[in-house]
Amino acid sequence: MEHATQSEWQAEQLQPAISQRLKKTMAQSELAHAYLFAGPSGSGKKALAQWMALRLFCEHSEAGEPDGTCSECQRILSGNHPDVVVAAPEGRQIKVDTIRRLKAEFGKSAMEGSQKLFIIEDAEKMTTSAANSLLKFIEEPLPGIYILLLTTNKSAVLPTIRSRTQIIELQPLPKKILKEKLNQIKIPTGLQAIALGLTDSTEQIEEWMADDWFNQAVQAVIQWYKECSRTDLIAFVTVQTTLLKTATDRERQMVILDLMTLIWRDTLMVASGISESDSLHFIDQLAIIQETAQRYRLDQLLQVSELTLETRHLMDQNVSFQNTAEQLSLRIINVLQR
Repeated sequence: MEHATQSEWQAEQLQPAISQRLKKTMAQSELAHAYLFAGPSGSGKKALAQWMALRLFCEHSEAGEPDGTCSECQRILSGNHPDVVVAAPEGRQIKVDTIRRLKAEFGKSAMEGSQKLFIIEDAEKMTTSAANSLLKFIEEPLPGIYILLLTTNKSAVLPTIRSRTQIIELQPLPKKILKEKLNQIKIPTGLQAIALGLTDSTEQIEEWMADDWFNQAVQAVIQWYKECSRTDLIAFVTVQTTLLKTATDRERQMVILDLMTLIWRDTLMVASGISESDSLHFIDQLAIIQETAQRYRLDQLLQVSELTLETRHLMDQNVSFQNTAEQLSLRIINVLQR
């Protein structure tokens, strides 16, 4: 399409049916005042939200499409439009102070026209008080006010909020499209398979790849896995000497724990007779995984896999990453030595 913007192209590629539906709704001036876009990371929620913003404010739209080049579009694309207000979590939550700032904006008329658009990212991370604070503005919107809530977990959004929005469910992207996008940003095939075992968001994967962090984390987990699989207590030391160097913040710590879970899941799958590369993630380590799968009983590997799944619960209870990983190492070795 000649005048299609990058965000429109992404939205249409990622979620073609929903994109077409929204285009028709906007062309007929039947846009609801509040929507909840629910879908996994990387499914196109932000692309759809940005396209809607461009479509609402574009000065020179043609055939219902924003041109992407006018001053309005450029300010939206650069995040500087005064009537497009975005809220996101600060840390792990969207707190009531953030919603208060939004409420202050709700009460103001549009600065440059008759419309305002509010986009709330990770809406499931609103505290209950923040969500309740937002509720009356969703119930009684001013004319020209539109609210988009984006979430990866619809059920975690307050039911009273859900009931007052039009819910649009976004499907996960096909693996083929994800792999094509990762190939475009030149991520090695082996790391692609591992990363796609953790997330469907190519943006998240690209962020992990910065400064070679993800590769270093994967290599550290592989080293730890080999030591655990040999019931070598050096695995306990590897937590301190190697894993901690890559586990520099909570988000990265959680990724490393998920990598530990993923490699032992692969081992359990192989032990269960599943060896197709499409079903496994650590495909470059298949030989050592097969060796481990053959060395231990299925019930042992099942128990190890269950232990790795408990690590997130420990972190949620504020057990440190180092203690969580060290305990896991010792418990795995204990199970494999029985």
